[in-house]
Amino acid sequence: MKRILSATLLGSVLLLAACSTSNSKLVNYRGGDLKGVIEVQKSAVVLTEGGLPQAKAILVNESGVTQKFEYKFTWLDANDMAIDEDNRPWRPVTLKGKDQINISGTGPNDSARKFQIQIREPQGVTK
Repeated sequence: MKRILSATLLGSVLLLAACSTSNSKLVNYRGGDLKGVIEVQKSAVVLTEGGLPQAKAILVNESGVTQKFEYKFTWLDANDMAIDEDNRPWRPVTLKGKDQINISGTGPNDSARKFQIQIREPQGVTK
């Protein structure tokens, strides 16, 4: 019972931390003109059954035209230091104008507390 309560409490703390993060810190635009075009509508962190954090977010194409881009999650520890950033793959997306997509990613370990979504124009590279 104590273990379930601890996991629930940690999940609530992680969820509140992600929800209180402003979009300016949540998204890192890595080149191109996607800022103001691809935005995060909602985000949260939940714990998986194994105890790892899982990020969930909704990306929205604010423009009226189809956008091609890539995204990846960067996980941060309690001190806002990146964890395992270089081993996270870039994921390609084609999103029609005014459309949205649900994305998710699991943290590399249980020290991950927050996440940042990196967005860039397609590079043709998956890592």
